[in-house]
Amino acid sequence: MECVADAIHRRGTVVVAHDHRPIGEDLPLMAEGGVTAKVFQITLDVDVDAGYQASRYQTEGWLRSAARGLENALSEIERHCPDCILVKKPGDIRQAKAEGRAAIMLGAEGARWLEGTLEPLRLFHRLGLRELQLTWAFPNPLVPDGRLSRFGAEVVAECEKLGILVDVTHIPKGAFYDVIRSAQRPVIVSHGTAKSLTKDLDDDQLRALASTGGLLGVHFYITYLNPTPTPEDIFRQIDYVAELVGIDHVALGVDFFPTEGAWRELQVAQGASDLRWAVNDMSEMPKITECLVEHGYSEVDIHKVLGGNFLRVCQEVFGG
Repeated sequence: MECVADAIHRRGTVVVAHDHRPIGEDLPLMAEGGVTAKVFQITLDVDVDAGYQASRYQTEGWLRSAARGLENALSEIERHCPDCILVKKPGDIRQAKAEGRAAIMLGAEGARWLEGTLEPLRLFHRLGLRELQLTWAFPNPLVPDGRLSRFGAEVVAECEKLGILVDVTHIPKGAFYDVIRSAQRPVIVSHGTAKSLTKDLDDDQLRALASTGGLLGVHFYITYLNPTPTPEDIFRQIDYVAELVGIDHVALGVDFFPTEGAWRELQVAQGASDLRWAVNDMSEMPKITECLVEHGYSEVDIHKVLGGNFLRVCQEVFGG
């Protein structure tokens, strides 16, 4: 069974829809785990070094911080250019798969860095940004009071015009439905779980997300699963979403991030005492495929979950 699963895994295009670990450090792990692409977050609506509470009231420096994150990511991709490429269109992921390279898509977790204007979004898109999570833990100008603001609606429309994935992870429920109602293209939750099994999105939200053609990237982190997360927990999430809204609307969110220093302190400040995922790192992603094979999923459906669904959404949003 393991050999069959490994062959299926290696034939597929595996995409991690949300990630914070350093690009260079992850490249050998991605190669070992048969992971073709990941969406790397260049910025977060929190100053990791300043801390969780201090960031809540910080109003300046967000664009400067995001620009630094973008520059660092582009430099890292350039430094490792024989082994990885920047994703600007779906074909870049397919090319990376064919060449045995890693594809790095750039995203932003939160939109404080826009600082109330669309110009940074346009510029960052030209430089490679392809995913925008509208909010994180704190209110921002897009969602100041639980609902999508006029500026937030402008950002969603501009993302669709430019070809940037609109990500509603961590967004308040009212704003979630505001985005769904206004969306003309697929909307994603890059990393989350079904509330009926654990927490996060209820069934109506999952149906609404699927109605846009979008998807849920299943979260691998302990606080979204249980105290001892395993690949079996990921299977249960995948299976639940597939039964509810169809196999075309589920993907792998994961959400790896550094576990030491300021990143650990950030998690502790949010109440976490144990930093664990259903798999330890990118090298163990074949365990998810093994679990799907063991539960009787077909190769076609497995490939959709591993990355095919994410690629389909990218095609619809980016074109090309």
